[in-house]
Amino acid sequence: MVIEPVSFRLKDGREAVLRCLASGEAGALLECFMQCAGETHYLYVDPMDREKYSVEGERRFLEEYNASESAALIGCFVGGRLAGTCDITFQTAFKTRHRGGAGIALRREFWDLGIGTAMFRTMIGIARSRDGITQLELDYIEGNARARALYEKMGFRVCAVLPDAIRLADGTLLNEYKMILKL
Repeated sequence: MVIEPVSFRLKDGREAVLRCLASGEAGALLECFMQCAGETHYLYVDPMDREKYSVEGERRFLEEYNASESAALIGCFVGGRLAGTCDITFQTAFKTRHRGGAGIALRREFWDLGIGTAMFRTMIGIARSRDGITQLELDYIEGNARARALYEKMGFRVCAVLPDAIRLADGTLLNEYKMILKL
């Protein structure tokens, strides 16, 4: 799914644009994704998984998302640089097609500038514009207080916990929390 670009101002006054990525931006996507994964252990991918990803794989991934009727990957660009991404996907099976899912990844240098809020406003707007979607869902990892605060600000509420769902490289086990926003 391709969305119309959305421009907004960051808290520091710079201009930012939310838009879908072209397949030719696969290298920038991979670099951003791996940097985000290396800056926090709160993403579901770890830099140790790097060999599972390639520019060609990301190009195919972008082509699939852009051609999809039930998913969108949106990048935030600041000064022409990819600051982070968010994605929204919609279930297509009869019994679950009222549900959507959301996710976000943002380079640390762009934290606290309003990008996460703008991304979620855009994703929530997309979800509300789709016929039959009544809830948007996401997961976060225990300890990610910044993300939880953003999600709660946007109206999401914790509805479930999966104990010890995440194992860090040092063996630490963390809970995974599911949050839902009723539309």
